[in-house]
Amino acid sequence: GEVMDWSNHSLPNNNQSHKVDKHSTGGVGDKVSLILAPLVASFGLTVPMMAGRGLGHTGGTIDKLESIPGFRAQYTAAEFAQLLLSTNSKGEPLNAAIVSPSENMCPADKRMYALRDVTSTVTSLPLQTSSIMSKKIAERPDSLVLDVKFGKGSFNTNVEESLELAKRMIQTGELCGIKTTALVTRMDDPLGCSVGNWLEVEECIDIMTMEMKKDNVEVNDLSKDLVDVTLVLAGQMLVQGGKAETLRQGFVMAREHLLNGKAWQKFREMVKVQGGDLDFIDHPETYTPAKFSAQVVSPRTGCISSIDSMEIGLVGVLLGAGRKTVEESVHFCAGVRFHKKAGMFVRQGDILAEVYTERDCVLNNAVQRVLEAFSFSEEVVEIPSLITNIVTKNGVEPFDQSILANE
Repeated sequence: GEVMDWSNHSLPNNNQSHKVDKHSTGGVGDKVSLILAPLVASFGLTVPMMAGRGLGHTGGTIDKLESIPGFRAQYTAAEFAQLLLSTNSKGEPLNAAIVSPSENMCPADKRMYALRDVTSTVTSLPLQTSSIMSKKIAERPDSLVLDVKFGKGSFNTNVEESLELAKRMIQTGELCGIKTTALVTRMDDPLGCSVGNWLEVEECIDIMTMEMKKDNVEVNDLSKDLVDVTLVLAGQMLVQGGKAETLRQGFVMAREHLLNGKAWQKFREMVKVQGGDLDFIDHPETYTPAKFSAQVVSPRTGCISSIDSMEIGLVGVLLGAGRKTVEESVHFCAGVRFHKKAGMFVRQGDILAEVYTERDCVLNNAVQRVLEAFSFSEEVVEIPSLITNIVTKNGVEPFDQSILANE
């Protein structure tokens, strides 16, 4: 198969030429890459990101980006390298692009992926390792940060399995000369406040423009988990790219670029270069909504203890936001938007979520299933930490939660 050849492309010859990528093992509402790639690129690092489409309960980054009218994700390897060198009006290189792997890249993986689906080996650790790392090695970054999920909405339900997968992928990356680290993160609840392609793009726009709006406090609360994991991954990428000394320093630097609009500016540049219509990015309210929608209302007063991410992912497929087979198309405006998250107090009659679809016949079923995905408690619920461990070639350490502090 084809591999990326960076030698013929005049990427800057200093620290800026460090190519760092991230890969997530998949989850529900996981839209991290949409913010992360432009955020890290805003520091002058190169982020050559190859991403996939959604299958089953997990969403795909490419589907999300293709919900932006005009956005192009299919490029040859040579075109991909040239994309990263595109310059803005100040003559600065783009440094970030998110594309679908070309047909000639990892051809064996495409066949094995299809076989895993029909042989019930999707969760096989050796096959997960080879599938993920073959694509990343073909991309040939200088370093890689992995987001390895565990929990209800992940392929790996327990943390031990995810730690083992992280170790195997790190060993593979390091043997191929790629500095590789991993964060192990919980995927029991959907990440952020939306599941569905355009809905997730909209949430990312809200996050990247929240400082300009000032009044959008609700977004901060509903998307805090998404922002935290994005900033920690960005912080680790900045450490590996030589821009930060420590993960805490990288986290603080990344938060500053998220709040000062630099990530947003880079995101707009990336969308424009890849053919996306900026009118919808700047005015998301003009996007044509789904034909049918309904509210999910709380039947009781209490504290939300959890939202079953696997069930929400499957409801997303029912609504048209996901696909059961590779050949199926998706409805970009379908999905679920949450008004309440785990840990929040609700009163009977409060709106928990809204569902959107082009399929009128599934609406009532979807509302019922989203409601059943919510668990309630009489007591105040302590939500477990989202990031549990950091893994390097030297071993596993518990994640230092003080890194997430606001001050």
